[in-house]
Order: sequence, then structure tokens, then C-alpha cells
Amino acid sequence: MTIPAETANDIRNRLSAFNDWLGDRTSYRPEEVPAHLAPPSNEERSALEIFEFLRDKPERYFLYISRDKATATTWTGEELGRVAFGRTYRDNFGGERVAITVHAVSGDTYHGTYYKSSGDYARVKKSIKRDTFKMDVEFTDTFGGEANYSWVKRATLTFPVGASDRAIMRAAKQAMGLSAVRGRLDSHGDAFEFRPYRSATVMFVSTVY
Repeated sequence: MTIPAETANDIRNRLSAFNDWLGDRTSYRPEEVPAHLAPPSNEERSALEIFEFLRDKPERYFLYISRDKATATTWTGEELGRVAFGRTYRDNFGGERVAITVHAVSGDTYHGTYYKSSGDYARVKKSIKRDTFKMDVEFTDTFGGEANYSWVKRATLTFPVGASDRAIMRAAKQAMGLSAVRGRLDSHGDAFEFRPYRSATVMFVSTVY
């Protein structure tokens, strides 16, 4: 839902007046609100967020993820972009995270992290066009098929934009001492997962944003 600048300005002014009245309080009763304030509805707030997102093209953003629809949205469900999901991994506290790419309604591309186990939200950063890009490589053991990290070998590699998947994997395997090792390779768009045959190990290759 897009709105004209005049409507956005009206919503912004009403929201500002309401926030000034609310002050430090986090809750209120509807009957307390002075009639002249006319606080914006949730739909109006969401429409204002879309308007400002398109206007400002922010470098960083906090948004919500609809996994089933593969969309990024405002908190009320207005679409901010389409989502491509990358590798799922766990943080140091066991939380499940997913690397994502958001093709925003503004025409920009964002990359970031979907905090899957914490809620349907993500933090993203706008992509910057470069001549080269970096990829992090992790090689570790597995337990029950999952990355175990009882030991890990890491490296960061630089590639020219347009480097083929084959060139990336050749360099990553060489960096981990796996040049002659065969295995199963899975691609997740901006990340790779390589599992050597007959070995309880796994190598992750992920784009650095």
C-alpha cells in the first residue's frame, strides 16, 4: 500500500502528537485519548513505514519474515520485499539463524540474518556494489549429522565479482586441505555446504556482507 506525501505527512503529524501526549507511558485506555489527537491506526502506521522505506532507502533495517510466503514485511504484514533463504546455522547459545537475501520493493537488495528461533524478525543491511567480495570458510566435525565445532578450521577468501561456483569451491577446498577430497555439495544461493564422503565433517562457505 503506497500513499501520497500529503497523507504520509498527516499520519506522521498525528503520530508525533499522540507520542507527545503518551510520554513515557507504555499503555493507556482508549477513553483517555483526547478526541482531537486522532492517533493513527495500525494500518496507517504500516503505510507510513512503507512510504518512508521507499523514500529513504535505509542502509540497515529491522523487518519481519513470513517463511511460508517468503516475504519480508512490516509488523502488520505489509510487504517490504521477497526473501531468498540461505544456510541455517546455530549461534553460540544454540539459537537457530538463517542467512537471507531480501529483494526489496524499493529495488534495492539487502542481506542479513533471520532469527528463526527467537521470532519472525530479521536484521538486514543494504548490499554495496563492489568489484570483489569475501566468503568465510568453516571446516568442522559433525555429530549426528550436525556441525559439532569440537574443532574448527576457518579462513576468509576474496573473489572477483562473477566468480563461478566451481572456482569458489576449488579455492575453499584448497584452503581447508581438501583439494583431492570428493563429497556432496549443496548450494544455498549465497552459501555452500560440502560434506566429504565417509567422513564426519562438513565445510561451510558463506558470503560476507
